[in-house]
Amino acid sequence: GCVPELLATLAADRALAPRGRSLAVGWLEARDPARAAALLGGMLDEQALDLRRAAVAKLLADAAAGDAAAQLAAHRTALGAARDVDQVEAIATWLTEHGEPTDVAEVLGFIRRWRVSGEYDNVGGGGFAKQYPPEEGGAVPAATDWKPVASSHKHGEIDLNAAVAPKKGVLAGAVAEVEMTTAGQDEVRIGSPCAVAVWVNGRPVTAHESYHASEAIDQYVAAAEFRAGPNTVLVKCCQNEQTEPWAGEWKFQLRIPDP
Repeated sequence: GCVPELLATLAADRALAPRGRSLAVGWLEARDPARAAALLGGMLDEQALDLRRAAVAKLLADAAAGDAAAQLAAHRTALGAARDVDQVEAIATWLTEHGEPTDVAEVLGFIRRWRVSGEYDNVGGGGFAKQYPPEEGGAVPAATDWKPVASSHKHGEIDLNAAVAPKKGVLAGAVAEVEMTTAGQDEVRIGSPCAVAVWVNGRPVTAHESYHASEAIDQYVAAAEFRAGPNTVLVKCCQNEQTEPWAGEWKFQLRIPDP
């Protein structure tokens, strides 16, 4: 009697740690599935991402028995609520297949339009710490100085081998303008198999001198202050001199979601 009530109270209390609340939902599902399902129905805006994921999955499962209009409405709502990349991609695929083309990169917040420099020296890894323009003083290069590059990749990947040249022991810069409706703190999330550094409006945000160790969406996450209106994001992406075939990739992808 009182155990499901206590679990439901714990699960619903957003002041508690997300991990404990998730555990409470799991226990509640084993004791009172109807009550657990009712709780998940109100968790589409959860900060606890596993609970949000479960709420999205429940919304879609409940809609599966409905008509086409109900399923479409549910998938639209789910797309706005989902945060996990695989779940967003699955929902976007469903919407696209049902006559509503959905851009995964846009939903996930990837920046796809950049201006890319030519190559700079990174022999022996010396370029990572060296200041090249526009790192010095944060002056943004003129529009005619750097090559415009637009990504069609679903995760906004910028391939510098294609944009610059497939070379080793070099680095390149990439700059993008990001429009923000309000000022405040958001997250810069970058992934790359190469050494990378990021500046926002001329201020250093994150730097990782690691080569060909791994690559993933949101590999590196850092907070940054943005102003209302246009903001400048600068990326330095460095390629080393390893000759193995798997070390040939020279690329990055970056997105800016709210926390």
